[in-house]
Amino acid sequence: MKKLADDLKAVSKEIKALSRKLDQLSKKADKLMKAAAGKKAKAASAKTAPRKKSAKKVKAVPVKKTIKKRTVKKTATPKKPAAKKAAKTPVEKAAVSTTPTNKILTLMKRYKKGVTISQLKEQSGLNDKQISNILHRASKEGKIQRISRGVYQLA
Repeated sequence: MKKLADDLKAVSKEIKALSRKLDQLSKKADKLMKAAAGKKAKAASAKTAPRKKSAKKVKAVPVKKTIKKRTVKKTATPKKPAAKKAAKTPVEKAAVSTTPTNKILTLMKRYKKGVTISQLKEQSGLNDKQISNILHRASKEGKIQRISRGVYQLA
């Protein structure tokens, strides 16, 4: 019990010392703030005060001549007569990119009753982790549904 009382006294002394240091620092900070505010006020009053005109004569400095850039006139090129326009050929649609997800979904179209992960692995050439990630993502998006454990079909 006595040790606890001694510890509390030591802590209270340290707190008092810290509070004194804090008071000193805050006083110094206040002085600095006042000094900075005084300098700003002096600078502001110096700007607003009218300046005295000097009695000295200033010599005229010759102005530098500016050089104009020469512009070259472009001659107009004769336009070629317009050729007859050929009939536009229909543009073929770009092939669907063969991402692993698209590869799995196209494989699943073949199986109406569902397909297992092992079948997808054999036919797509992807590993188990890739296939499980693709199936999870597609099921979240609602593209496929899980029939039973390891068997999936298109939604």
